[in-house]
Amino acid sequence: MAPARAQSALDSVQLKNMKGKMVSYASVKGGAPLVLVCFWSINSEVSIRELTAISQQYAKLKRPLSFTLLALCVDQGNLLSHMRNTALQNEWAFDVYADVNGDLQQAFHYTNPPLSLIVDKGVVVYQQSGFEPGAEHYLFSRLQSLAAGK
Repeated sequence: MAPARAQSALDSVQLKNMKGKMVSYASVKGGAPLVLVCFWSINSEVSIRELTAISQQYAKLKRPLSFTLLALCVDQGNLLSHMRNTALQNEWAFDVYADVNGDLQQAFHYTNPPLSLIVDKGVVVYQQSGFEPGAEHYLFSRLQSLAAGK
């Protein structure tokens, strides 16, 4: 797959965290070479189920694997005000951000939630659209195989 955009351009993209503060993509992804980007919407029950399933596995896989998870809410306006409550209510074990300007959506050619991408140094190396129970295991196995190759 082709690079989403020049890495430096991606790094400067601004996201809104759950406290309403704007932060850069670079600061959120930290130094991790692998990033799991999960686009979701408050109106998409399927994307909420996906993130809940990922959350249940996240803590035990985060330690051995060097990756960052970006749960990116794609909602705008009044819906966006429900992002924090949705994350807290579902007890997600990771931080949630909003792509308020749609920059990452555009860079990664986002279509509809849920959409999960594994990004390696700015290049999308795997894409998974939709969610069925158990699909989170495949995402994590892909992350493991990519991390093992580093």
